[in-house]
Amino acid sequence: MRPSSRGVSGLTVKQQFGRWLFAHLPIPRSLFDQLRFEANAWLVKGQNLVLPGRREVLAHVRAVRGALVNVACGPQVLDGFVNVDLLGAPPRIRWDCRRSLPLADAGAVGIRVEQFVEHLDTREELPDFLCDCLRVLEPGGVLRIIVPDAARYLQAYCRPDLDGFRELAVPDPFPADLPTRMDVINHIFHQWGEHRWAYDFETLSLRLRPA
Repeated sequence: MRPSSRGVSGLTVKQQFGRWLFAHLPIPRSLFDQLRFEANAWLVKGQNLVLPGRREVLAHVRAVRGALVNVACGPQVLDGFVNVDLLGAPPRIRWDCRRSLPLADAGAVGIRVEQFVEHLDTREELPDFLCDCLRVLEPGGVLRIIVPDAARYLQAYCRPDLDGFRELAVPDPFPADLPTRMDVINHIFHQWGEHRWAYDFETLSLRLRPA
């Protein structure tokens, strides 16, 4: 029988250490996570500038025409796409996508952006990102943006039953750390500090027009 790495609380040693660390940090966890993200972004930018393998891969991507691009792909690596993300192993292209994409002008026929735009600062990062998508797309190309539809969650909140939340695949009963309707709404708007803005069709279309 192998010894367990879990303590009496049921948490692993790593989880217990994480709780202890965040309880003793002089800054909030959300700021710690943001600083860690920025450090990763600068590291990747530096590696892309100096590592020969990275430079070769990026030069190849910039030479591609008619590409399909999967932005901030995370674990959803798609066949036939140029999969781009800040983190992750190949075939992902390591790139900070918040303001730009690593493709040439008119190098893409389609750009897929799923569950990413809501993570961008709507005043600074989002306009730069959308303008760069336009630069990358060939004439007639398609930009497909997928975000949580805040309007549907607000409509579900206003209903007297939970059917609206069930239609949106919110677990029933609600998760232990999101026990109320308003907790669920806050998660859609903020997601523990990771989401910067919530969108409905009107709001997103208004952001797209200037780009």
